Amino acid sequence: MKLAVFGHPVAHSLSPRIHGMFAEAAGLAIDYDRIDCPAGQLAGKLRGFRARGGLGCNLTVPLKAEGLALATHASRDAQQADACNTLVASEDGWHADNTDGAGLVADLDRIGVGLANREVLVLGAGGAVAGILGPLLDRGPQHICLVNRDVSRAERLAARFAGQDGVVEACGYDAIPAGAAFDLLLQGTSLGHHGGCPPVQPQWLATDAVAYDLNYGPAYAPFAARCSELGIACHPGLGMLIEQAAVAFELFTGARSDTGPVHAALSR
Repeated sequence: MKLAVFGHPVAHSLSPRIHGMFAEAAGLAIDYDRIDCPAGQLAGKLRGFRARGGLGCNLTVPLKAEGLALATHASRDAQQADACNTLVASEDGWHADNTDGAGLVADLDRIGVGLANREVLVLGAGGAVAGILGPLLDRGPQHICLVNRDVSRAERLAARFAGQDGVVEACGYDAIPAGAAFDLLLQGTSLGHHGGCPPVQPQWLATDAVAYDLNYGPAYAPFAARCSELGIACHPGLGMLIEQAAVAFELFTGARSDTGPVHAALSR
């Protein structure tokens, strides 16, 4: 089975390694490539990939919205996110899905963080956050508050999910009420890629709050340091990457994966 990840840059992607481990465990033979693809070139690259026998691919920055626009069918999660990270070949084109939210929820389950009745504070309102909100709401949190420097952007994203069960609100960093007692803090900004961190304040959080950064690697370090200062447990998004890949692998192959060995291998 021929698979690939498209992105720009893409040389750093862990997807070939992760999917290779899933395939080995399932006894399947796959050929998973990295394909560099700048924005605006995905249509041509996909045609070439399909002509070479490509049956499915993952998309990373900057191609997630472009991929959705090229798809002939799209899942609810891809439509709500207005972006996709997975394309599966079909008879009449490509089926688009977004597995980020399912991956996050699965990793929260793995580390023992339930979502039912949670007060959730989400930092950021970009594509990464848009991709997780639908599956988060499916799990029945009490309340989700989107915080962003550009409040109008957060308000537009919150409005996109107004028809789904659950309460999604938006505000700026200066409008988070003291004593709000959020017990799950999700970091979805890109500030860590530039050595920065959102201005997380202790008065926003419950004493037993848990934090999770959608980033991993060096981009996770600034937020992890701030959480350490605040004395709250924090988890990196590497687990989300692995779990969303497992969802994509099942879409490609029909095989469910035991993610435990992959978590162990990549955490070393």
